Amino acid sequence: MDFSHYTDDTVKMATDLINSYEAASGVDRLDTPLALQAFIDAYAECLPGRDPTVVPSEADLAEVRALRARLRAVFEAMDERNAAQLLNDVLAHVGARPQVSVHGDRGPHLHFEPGGNRVVDWLGAAAAMALAMVLVEAGLDRFGICGSDDCDDAFVDASKNRSKSYCSTTCTTRQNVAAHRARARSRAE
Repeated sequence: MDFSHYTDDTVKMATDLINSYEAASGVDRLDTPLALQAFIDAYAECLPGRDPTVVPSEADLAEVRALRARLRAVFEAMDERNAAQLLNDVLAHVGARPQVSVHGDRGPHLHFEPGGNRVVDWLGAAAAMALAMVLVEAGLDRFGICGSDDCDDAFVDASKNRSKSYCSTTCTTRQNVAAHRARARSRAE
């Protein structure tokens, strides 16, 4: 779903940041500053204006992990008011401010730049604003946590009928196969 010019790639960045910690398995893919740098490099287009000479430190890594938890809380929010407050808190914390940007073939569009130059400021401003735009344009029911038994990844439901229950086709297939096998076992008994 094209939520807006600004958000498609940045929403993916936000959910990938949240899902860089796999709570179900305890695996943290942001385990070093080098892994954080690789994440930033993969989403450099979502962070225009960021000083590429700023290299993440251990302190940056700790701050980004805390940001990741704050963003995940948005997906777990029970109502739009709570989700909005969580996002507003992140935006205030990083000093996000809108900037009209013209680059590439997109024409004028908004970016949200932070008040500082820390890694967490750039990631927080971009991710929180992208999720805020989804919340405002599409509602809280677009935010989901995977319904699979062995996955708890966050996702933004871009389906037309708002019916997505799983983060990926892999989880959907795994759950369908498990349900099919369970039905077959119960019929066999």
